[in-house]
Amino acid sequence: MRKIIVYCMILLCIIAIGCDVEFANHNDNLQSRIITLSDGSDITSIASAIGPAVVAIHGISEYGESVGSGVCVSENGYILTNSHVVTDCNDIILYLSDKSSVGAKVVYNDPVLDLAILRSERAIPCLRLGDSRDIVVGEDVLAVGTPLSLTLTHTFTKGIVSALDRTIKVSSTEGNGYMQNLIQHDASLNPGNSGGPLINTKGEVIGINTLKISGGEGIGFAIPTRSFESLLSSFVTNVNYKVPYLGVYGYDSEIAKYYGKSDIGQGFYIIDIASNSPLKDINISPSAVITQINGVDVSNTLDLKNELYRLSANDSVSIEYYMGGEYFSTKTKLQKS
Repeated sequence: MRKIIVYCMILLCIIAIGCDVEFANHNDNLQSRIITLSDGSDITSIASAIGPAVVAIHGISEYGESVGSGVCVSENGYILTNSHVVTDCNDIILYLSDKSSVGAKVVYNDPVLDLAILRSERAIPCLRLGDSRDIVVGEDVLAVGTPLSLTLTHTFTKGIVSALDRTIKVSSTEGNGYMQNLIQHDASLNPGNSGGPLINTKGEVIGINTLKISGGEGIGFAIPTRSFESLLSSFVTNVNYKVPYLGVYGYDSEIAKYYGKSDIGQGFYIIDIASNSPLKDINISPSAVITQINGVDVSNTLDLKNELYRLSANDSVSIEYYMGGEYFSTKTKLQKS
């Protein structure tokens, strides 16, 4: 078993499968061009090409203002960013590389994953998602964002992938939890880089930058594309997509095994079940480990999210879980988050 590295960081609470969603009015005619580059393009060519797909984000709420970054990843104008950039914002303005600006609306917001999806009011060039499973330690990456203020939009920094599958212990007023399967890299990040893309040498988005270790040098983290690729695909292909809700809280069983709480290292370890979870009345309890969804193996939290986000609210789902030294199976109907 690989060593689990846990850092303390004040950001958010525990992993939850399901979130609150606000649906925007969709303009189904919104289309944009996809930016493509040939493999092996030099860094200057990549930076020049991808800039139009990256946005600075100015959020306005009753509590104040926020500055962050985002990237367009679909022809339908969907923008990926961090939840903490846009949470509670009544107005969101995107600043583009051509110095123009446009409004946007939140269509998905998951404060636990720290991911939000916006939809632009007009077409923006978009980037392809790369497969984060193909990332190797030592490869070159670019981080793009808006460090510190809106006067520094579209700032590029270069680094390498330092490590993969990092687990970060995080805490908030609601309790402690974990961000899992993160990409660690050493491209410079500052406040305002949140939500900006991590780019590979093909000009593809392989992650969304989310945090760095304060007091350290060159220790930044990005949410890998595998965390949200099935979710984004569901939104793009189904305008009326309803995010499914399972209402379980937990983390990789590998972490639980590391701390002596589980005797299996593969799966999703449950530490709590919400009162409105569809599993609440089923013989499954905290300390159980979900090992399969609809016959697909669940090795970690990412696997669970990916399989759930291929489904929609009100879909039936079969679940295999390990509890008390035995394997069980059950069926339930997913709810709307």
